[in-house]
Amino acid sequence: MANSIKIWYIYYKRTMPLMQPIRKVIMSFSDRMKELFDQGIVKSKDFLNKAGEKAQDWGEKGVKASKKFANKAGAKVQEMGEIGVLRFEMKQLEGQAQKQIGKLGVEAYKAFVERGAKSITVDTPSVKIILAEIASIEQLIDQKEAQIKEKSNKQENPEITEE
Repeated sequence: MANSIKIWYIYYKRTMPLMQPIRKVIMSFSDRMKELFDQGIVKSKDFLNKAGEKAQDWGEKGVKASKKFANKAGAKVQEMGEIGVLRFEMKQLEGQAQKQIGKLGVEAYKAFVERGAKSITVDTPSVKIILAEIASIEQLIDQKEAQIKEKSNKQENPEITEE
């Protein structure tokens, strides 16, 4: 056993000087790898921070765009709703005009059949009142049509505004 220890000791003493440069290379290689690894970690952190900032910017831009779209869509829906209300009111006025025309027919019938009149004119008092009603209703209908046309033109040619 003493011999083997001696041989090992001699071997160690002779090879130790040869191992020093290899150890330096191994140490410098591991140091370099550690350095590169640390740089990679720093760059990865920087990349993740920048990516996070970009994602946040994109998110903010997306929220702004969504709000802008929602506002425009809301305005468009409101305009469409207003046009719908105007059309509904116009239909009601047309129905009133039809009732007045029916009333005019009833008045003509009464004048000819019940009262035995030979003719009626625009100046006949009962006819004059009904015709005035019809004219006023037609005027309101024309106003509603103009409002609808105005709102429709706004939809076709919206004002361009930068926000």
